[in-house]
Amino acid sequence: MDITVSVRHFELDNEVRDYAMKAAENAFSEFRLRISSVNIVLDLQRNLITAHLDAAVKEHPVTASSQAFDNVYKAIDEVVAKAEAQMRRYLDKKQDHRASSRGEEPAI
Repeated sequence: MDITVSVRHFELDNEVRDYAMKAAENAFSEFRLRISSVNIVLDLQRNLITAHLDAAVKEHPVTASSQAFDNVYKAIDEVVAKAEAQMRRYLDKKQDHRASSRGEEPAI
């Protein structure tokens, strides 16, 4: 999985870049999806930071945006949590629930 962190209208230090990469890696590593790349864009407008995440998944591309925060870490955490929730919902839809009610293994 290739993770890219880019910024608009401000400079980003390595600590925040590493935090964003580690947050995305931890959130998406548990999924059985084929995630080829994750792009995180941090934008500064009027002293508020918004984060936008695009994940390239083979079957279902994921896009999430955060609200405007004054803290870059809050923006990263929110956008990663939103994208993780979208992937969980997608996997839940994809799973065959009828097989599990009959005592069989679900087909994924």
